[in-house]
Amino acid sequence: MELNKIGGVDSTGYYAAAQQAAVQQQQQAQQSNTEAAQSEASAESSAASAAQGIAATSDRVQITSTVTLKNVDTVRAIEQMHTRMNQQIKAVRQTNEVINQQADNIEKLTTTLNTIMKNFPPFPMDSKERQEILMSYASIRQEIMKMMVPPPPVPVYEQVKDVWKSVLGENGQLQPGAVPALQTDSQDSAVRDAASGLGRSAQSLATLSSAVTQSLFKG
Repeated sequence: MELNKIGGVDSTGYYAAAQQAAVQQQQQAQQSNTEAAQSEASAESSAASAAQGIAATSDRVQITSTVTLKNVDTVRAIEQMHTRMNQQIKAVRQTNEVINQQADNIEKLTTTLNTIMKNFPPFPMDSKERQEILMSYASIRQEIMKMMVPPPPVPVYEQVKDVWKSVLGENGQLQPGAVPALQTDSQDSAVRDAASGLGRSAQSLATLSSAVTQSLFKG
């Protein structure tokens, strides 16, 4: 019996096969470890990428929130500016409406005096019609002098106060000399002077109205 044979199998071949099997098992174990390491690294990389993505998304949300809030504040400021402007416009309109009424009344007085000045032949001083015209003048004048012009908003008034004070008093009424007083027995020369004064007052009211309106465009 030969020593290199075990159970009818060549011992040299047996050991070679066993050694080869051991090597294959070792290689498989190394491959498994490598794949596990790669899987773990991939998982860690994915987790890091996910964390970076979350951080980037958070940054974008924060930036977007800041921009939208700024836009809201801008729109709110514009709205408040328009509200103030609308209030000023309304007040200026009310001021101009009363100034226009005053101008209309002065025009009526001028028309009344023109009836006397343009009559031909001239009215006698004791003419009843002439006296009635002057009485009508006095009545309209009294109403005009009682009328009060509401002041415009303070920012507007500060721009026009010099013109305002030349036409109106602190109470918003016309200056005493703006509408000359006449009596039923006033001379024709006094009537002519009054008509000239009315013309100047009408012009002053027009200047004041324009100044008040234009002040809106000057801020």
